Amino acid sequence: MTETTPPPPADPRPARTGPATGGGLPAARLAELDRAPVEARSLPDSPTTVERVRAAELHLSDLWLPAVTLDEAALTHNLDRFARWCAERGVDLAPHAKTTMAPGLWSAQLERGAWGLTAATVAQARVMRRFGVPRVLIANEVVEPEQLAWLAEALDDPGFDPLCLVDSTAGVRLMEHALAGAARPLPVLVELGVAGRRTGVRDMGQALSLARSVAASPALTLVGVEAFEGVFPQRRDDDSPDRVRAWLDRLYDFARRADAEGLFDGAVEVIVTAGGSSYPDLVSDALAEPPELSRPIRRIVRSGCYLAHDDLFMERASPLRSAADDDPLRPALSCHARVLSRPEPGRALLGVGKRDVSFDVDLPVPRAVLRDGERIPLTDRARVVELNDHHAFLDLSGPAEEALRVGDVVELGLSHACTVFDKWPLIPVLDGEGRVVDAVRTLF
Repeated sequence: MTETTPPPPADPRPARTGPATGGGLPAARLAELDRAPVEARSLPDSPTTVERVRAAELHLSDLWLPAVTLDEAALTHNLDRFARWCAERGVDLAPHAKTTMAPGLWSAQLERGAWGLTAATVAQARVMRRFGVPRVLIANEVVEPEQLAWLAEALDDPGFDPLCLVDSTAGVRLMEHALAGAARPLPVLVELGVAGRRTGVRDMGQALSLARSVAASPALTLVGVEAFEGVFPQRRDDDSPDRVRAWLDRLYDFARRADAEGLFDGAVEVIVTAGGSSYPDLVSDALAEPPELSRPIRRIVRSGCYLAHDDLFMERASPLRSAADDDPLRPALSCHARVLSRPEPGRALLGVGKRDVSFDVDLPVPRAVLRDGERIPLTDRARVVELNDHHAFLDLSGPAEEALRVGDVVELGLSHACTVFDKWPLIPVLDGEGRVVDAVRTLF
């Protein structure tokens, strides 16, 4: 089955350009989403809509806890800071939109100059197209028949440019068969992989052989080469950065060899892309001196987590972490949860768990206790040591033993934004005074 996306109805209202909804996508489609009811477990009224939340004049104290929130100032700062960073480095940005699956935030990224968006799946690309995203790079080889049928239909749309990856001749054959009747060839990039890790061809000989197969196909056009250096350990305190640097040299090596054989003859430009959220600096360094090819080279990084940053994972790995940059990214995601129990000395139980916050890389970190209008820091005095589905176990030491009482609200910092956004269909946005000034709708 294929899907045709109808044009949006006319909307007389101007596009909203706040931090949670930029002006990079059609206003009518975003407005329609803002009016759609959604179950929102942290809001006092549910189902509700983004429009109602904006108009309700709520405060953090009105939310049902636990509640994950976004900080307005940090979110705006991160959007602007990373856009400037890319411009300074001379690279384009196609942010991995799976991080948020939030059309309003995609719009804010596109408004700040993003070349397009990156999707992990065709299902994600389908949502992006529905909201008017003009260009989507699907960072996988597509072999599902019905998904290829959707791509064939999407190629009929002159306002939408899909791209995807190839990593096998078998995949190329499946794509050729499904796309034989498409209006135009599908642009694809050869994916370079790492032995023992995930997808992508393992050596240069395989990569060039695959590129020849693509170049000979009437259903496909070879437009570049792709890699994801995030398959290496994402840390800065061992030899991982050196391993990444050495591996990234393969990108231009492939581009030179493929161009020398005329394999990019169907392309207007050659796309060379890598760059997750941990090592975009190493990618931009590796791509800083492009070779002379028969066509212009477009250098693209695909960082996604920069928008929210975090307290732990990205704060350890990002080139714009606080220890490495004078104008660093800021943690924009927080969770607020109430102390439910003090069952024994040195232990507190919070009403938040795996259904609410990320735990795949790090456990949440207690930042502060909020009580009677006061914010009391908890740094190094409380530690989350375990999460159940709906409980967090805190170990307490020193003054924190007396600082936490049943009913207190604890502010938690989080790690790995990708596995936070997917748990919340509506996320309130707070200003510096704790007022709810906007809301982010997610579509996982």
